[in-house]
Amino acid sequence: MGFNGRSLISVGVILFIFQIANFISIETITPELERAQVLAAIASLIIILIGFLFKQFEPLAGDKVALKGENKFLFDRKMPDEVINELAWGSEAILTSTAAAAILIHNDGVNILRRGITSCNEFKPGETCLRSIKDMKLISLANTKFYPGKDEFFNFCADVPSILVVPINNKAFILIGGWSTKCFTKSDEKWINNWSKKISNIFSKNNI
Repeated sequence: MGFNGRSLISVGVILFIFQIANFISIETITPELERAQVLAAIASLIIILIGFLFKQFEPLAGDKVALKGENKFLFDRKMPDEVINELAWGSEAILTSTAAAAILIHNDGVNILRRGITSCNEFKPGETCLRSIKDMKLISLANTKFYPGKDEFFNFCADVPSILVVPINNKAFILIGGWSTKCFTKSDEKWINNWSKKISNIFSKNNI
């Protein structure tokens, strides 16, 4: 289990309080005990300091945005059952276990799955999505407000505050929109990226 800045500060404070309470409750104080208490206090303060440093560098997610669109689940019925079952499972997992609000999977000019808050307009990939599949690299837009190419995603989910573009192969990608800015963690990106590799294998198996 990982620790964030707040949890480290809490652990440090609790340890510091415990060692003070322990020191007060002891009747006979020896030089050895004094040294142990000093070391315990220093260790607690170091943990608290590390917690503050972690907190300083932790990204703060923005407020949840009221996105425009309907909550739907649309998919290409021409896809093999194995493909649809995998995409349905994965998209549901992303929507329920991360801060994702919308998912679109595009393959060779066709939007084969749309789930979550969706637009009625047809989405066509632009420069950002095409660059992602060309370089085969995940692209994270933590705050689309300041991204000059944000109009590319209007027909995906209007005014979506954050976006992940995850390549599957050289003609397919996953597009994920978040409810707020800076809402996707490195862990989110890692497992979604790994899932995209699984999809790539399934696509190859089914000649897609």
